[in-house]
Amino acid sequence: MFGKLTLDAVPYHEPIIMVTVAAIIIGGAALVGLITYFGKWSYLWNEWLTSVDHKKLGIMYCIVGIVMLIRGFADAIMMRSQQALASAGEAGFLPPHHYDQIFTAHGVIMIFFVA
Repeated sequence: MFGKLTLDAVPYHEPIIMVTVAAIIIGGAALVGLITYFGKWSYLWNEWLTSVDHKKLGIMYCIVGIVMLIRGFADAIMMRSQQALASAGEAGFLPPHHYDQIFTAHGVIMIFFVA
């Protein structure tokens, strides 16, 4: 399923990445737990996710746009930080292929989700 990707590729030695992954997993589990605890799965599915009401679709579109704007802003901060740190003759904090990936993702997000 994942090709040649193994658990050796997981950066266990990078504390920022591991704390971020842990926070996302805990936050996602908390969100799923709250929705389950309050019994809102059917409401969420019937009233929001499968709705054809133009007002609800507009609200969902705005929420996705704001989330993608925040993601694009985070990408822009990483790119500018990389440029500032790499300008003094250093390599910066991102490898070149990772910078290219962030640059591409930033452009796609800004064009398709925010513009």
